[in-house]
Amino acid sequence: MSTARTIQRTASTYLVHFFGGGLQEQGRYVVERYETAASGEIRPLGADNEGGGRRRRRTTMSCRAVRRLRPVTNEIIVATDISRDAGMQLFGSSAAGIALRGKWRC
Repeated sequence: MSTARTIQRTASTYLVHFFGGGLQEQGRYVVERYETAASGEIRPLGADNEGGGRRRRRTTMSCRAVRRLRPVTNEIIVATDISRDAGMQLFGSSAAGIALRGKWRC
């Protein structure tokens, strides 16, 4: 008698939006992370941990590191080039509204 195994589905769906020419290999990028709520509110990730009025530290990354970023379902990641107005936005599945009540919409 063989044992049954459950199917492991580890793939995640996310939406990628390039703006202003996208990513360039020699560029450095400022990365900002946001989280979305079911009500539609968007707030900076980790804003609750910081004191009022303090500026968040800017996170800079190389193009290679930016390409490896993957958002969680309710996260939005914006990577903007330091020297020009270009970059990439990554939206998690619920942040982009890809899945709605278990049914896919296009």
